[in-house]
Amino acid sequence: MRRKQFLIEFLGALGAKEIQWQKETDTSISGTVIYEINDPEEVQEFIWHVQEAEAPTEDVRKLAELLNQKHLLSIDKIRVSRHELRNLYSKKLGRIVPENEFIAILETLESIEVPMVDEGKETDVYFIHE
Repeated sequence: MRRKQFLIEFLGALGAKEIQWQKETDTSISGTVIYEINDPEEVQEFIWHVQEAEAPTEDVRKLAELLNQKHLLSIDKIRVSRHELRNLYSKKLGRIVPENEFIAILETLESIEVPMVDEGKETDVYFIHE
């Protein structure tokens, strides 16, 4: 469940309007990202090789959620400074998040790659960066 919750926010921040889930196993989760609900050509399959227990923490999910809700990405690049993002994140959580804690959360988010699948092969990855 944590994997799905994270992917909804992570892929949503990257432009997903909807996700059609395909398969969940102990070691992976896969589906199709839909970019335009009324355009069947605007889709991308993915598979994420992560066990449920290895899914990102709630703090990382909340940062992805913030990026998604506030539309803070330009394609896959964060559009605001690290300082501004930390302020927005602190406001979302209702507490001042120490800089070292925030950097660890941000770096975790930036380390995540979700492979795209084309014709059954992993071809590229979804990722977020500064």
